[in-house]
Amino acid sequence: MKVEVPLSQATRLINSGPVVLVTAKYKDKVNVMAAAWTTPISHEPPLVGVSIAPQRFTHDLVRRSGEFVLNVPGRNLLEQVELCGSVSGRDVDKFKEAHLTPMEAKEVSAPLIEECLGHLECAVVEAFELGDHTLFVGQVVAAWAEEGTFDEVWLLEDEEAKPLHHLGGDYFGVLEERLEV
Repeated sequence: MKVEVPLSQATRLINSGPVVLVTAKYKDKVNVMAAAWTTPISHEPPLVGVSIAPQRFTHDLVRRSGEFVLNVPGRNLLEQVELCGSVSGRDVDKFKEAHLTPMEAKEVSAPLIEECLGHLECAVVEAFELGDHTLFVGQVVAAWAEEGTFDEVWLLEDEEAKPLHHLGGDYFGVLEERLEV
């Protein structure tokens, strides 16, 4: 079961820097891609950014639809994340190949991924061509987290409910514990 996350806390779902699975849909075309280049941008309104290379299939879907979803996978989705980051959605149905389940989103047409821990539904408000990537700035219009995994911050209590982080190349990791100052 997913519980709604207040939009004032939505960017905290990705504040710790997890890799995400970006989903996008335009007309009958749907895709999912792995991305590590995401960032919170603003609390009010809640804005996030994702950087996507123009040659990626997802780039075209986001540009044409004006929306996307950032899905936060846990460690149990390591192989699916690797697959979604290594093949093109032009050639392969990555949902089918990775055994990921699309779920209807509340505010956008791009699907959520049922197996992920959290989701940020986003409407594109700006797109900046910067170097070899486009930075899509999305206003978070709905946010969700798996019940018991997030309460203002990631709880990190369940070993399988820790967001997956891309460390570079073929390496990934998870946060070990939550510390309070």
